[in-house]
Amino acid sequence: MTAFITHCWRKFLHPEVSLAGHIRRTRSLCLALLTTLCMGAAQADTWVELQDFKLERQDAALYMSGQWHFELPPALEDALLKGITLYFVTEVDINQERWYVYNQNVSHAERHVRLFYQPLTRRWRVNISPQPFNVGGLGMSLGQSYDTADEAWSAVRRIVQWRIANASDVHLEAKQTISINFKLDLKQLPRPLQIGATGQSDWNIGFSKSQRLELTP
Repeated sequence: MTAFITHCWRKFLHPEVSLAGHIRRTRSLCLALLTTLCMGAAQADTWVELQDFKLERQDAALYMSGQWHFELPPALEDALLKGITLYFVTEVDINQERWYVYNQNVSHAERHVRLFYQPLTRRWRVNISPQPFNVGGLGMSLGQSYDTADEAWSAVRRIVQWRIANASDVHLEAKQTISINFKLDLKQLPRPLQIGATGQSDWNIGFSKSQRLELTP
């Protein structure tokens, strides 16, 4: 499996496929998934854990590594197999405490992951980008294809030496806090699914934690 950079491409409809037909199929798929959401029983939110968390300061940057651990609810597995793309986002903020005014944000980093299944090839696709896909499309995202769902999910969960700050933003003598947030990003779903998924526990995947930033000198 080889990683590569994916540039933004414009999608064209085949001349024989009408725009109205394309819209009807999209609406039908959204309605089917909305029905599935409404029929789902209320359950506890998905439990998420950050394992093997590590911060490394190398040369001019601060890097984060770790592994998200959570079980994907059946409703989301069904959505993926029906052609719905899922989006996950990790946000990291580093704030410096100041006694005379509000804490100062010295660094902010985002990691957006896009996962979808390709029924024709029976392959899974993962894209990683520093910005939301619904803002800049694929843009300059790192993309990779996988033969199995397990391989794709491993790529979604794994973070390896992700640059989260410049070394100059991190001061060992200062009181700084690191905040880590991870969630299934409903804002990048089609609008009908955003409405249907809101409040559904199966679609509520998230993690949030803040702690003192401590690095070994």
